[in-house]
Amino acid sequence: MNSETRKVLLLSCSTGEGHNHCAKAVRQQLAARGIYTDFFDMLNLFGEPGPIHMDQLLNVISTKAPSLFGLMYKAGEKVSALGVTSPIYLINRNYGRKLCDLINENGYDAVVCSHLFPMETLTFIRKRYGLKARCYGILSDYTCIPFLVETDLDAYFLPHEKVRAACERAGIPAERLVVTGMPVAASFHTEMTKAEARAELGIPDAARMYLVMTGGIGCGDAIGLCDKLLEVPDEDMLLCVLAGRNQELLDDLSARYGANPCVRTVPFTDRVSAYMRAADVLLSKAGGISSAEAAVVNVPLVHTMMIPGVETINAAFFAGLGMSLMAENFDEAARFADRIVYDGKTGARLVEAQRTHMLPEGSERIARYIIERIEAE
Repeated sequence: MNSETRKVLLLSCSTGEGHNHCAKAVRQQLAARGIYTDFFDMLNLFGEPGPIHMDQLLNVISTKAPSLFGLMYKAGEKVSALGVTSPIYLINRNYGRKLCDLINENGYDAVVCSHLFPMETLTFIRKRYGLKARCYGILSDYTCIPFLVETDLDAYFLPHEKVRAACERAGIPAERLVVTGMPVAASFHTEMTKAEARAELGIPDAARMYLVMTGGIGCGDAIGLCDKLLEVPDEDMLLCVLAGRNQELLDDLSARYGANPCVRTVPFTDRVSAYMRAADVLLSKAGGISSAEAAVVNVPLVHTMMIPGVETINAAFFAGLGMSLMAENFDEAARFADRIVYDGKTGARLVEAQRTHMLPEGSERIARYIIERIEAE
């Protein structure tokens, strides 16, 4: 097959920036190998099928009522275990005819999904209309998420070998499970020293830098965490707080710490990899993609402000392998962070575990797998 004829569609959903990063990392590698790609947020591609804007609703719940998100996740686990058709499938099948036409009319050889929603839509298409394009799903968390088992794709790309057993227990055929590692953008693999990163960002070499990340949509009580970190005075401390796309959080941070030289608030940025490389310690919510990015960069990681549900599972996974410290509250998060910054040994142990357990070339493995299957046909 001539490489000019190969076309791959990547579908995500903006219920968290990590899903977009995941799909775009794979897109980078496919494009580097001469494959034509398109990337779409599926909910915005066709418009919401009803009065509820699902991505906006989930983002509001994540930022304003994370405990409710945790209850929803537990309910999803129970419903999924019963084997009944989920409301997630029923909602997303509404896109079926339009997505099927889009795939066929554009002649895509494969479709890759980094979110459950488009996986459900593709499953409906394959049941109702049939589809020649091969269909793949990427697990962007370190567990088998609820309702994944009701999807029917050609293969599922897993971030770690330990996730395979959970997927098999849920009922996904073993032959469809491919351990690739988490797809991470090329910028996180680029060689850059801490000094180079700090020079790029204008951070003093002597600063003890605590990086606080709230995710792409800006979740968690970042002010409560910063207040706890600032309890012990240190004129060389610098807190860099990434507020994501949450303008309300950014305004609140600026109002509280605007006159404090030890705090720097950062709006949504595409230089996350540089901030990670510049940091002495990272305190972050436990998104699957952002956690993998931190482990690839090898920054000592404290998981905190986790949204109950899949993020607490991600944090427990990383902590269980020694790749992060999982803080149950802000007091513990501050103690862990200070230990990393001041004793040296704790951070070194975390980094060594990251190097041992993190598969660093997930996007490359996924791209190669897809291309090999296209060529085989």
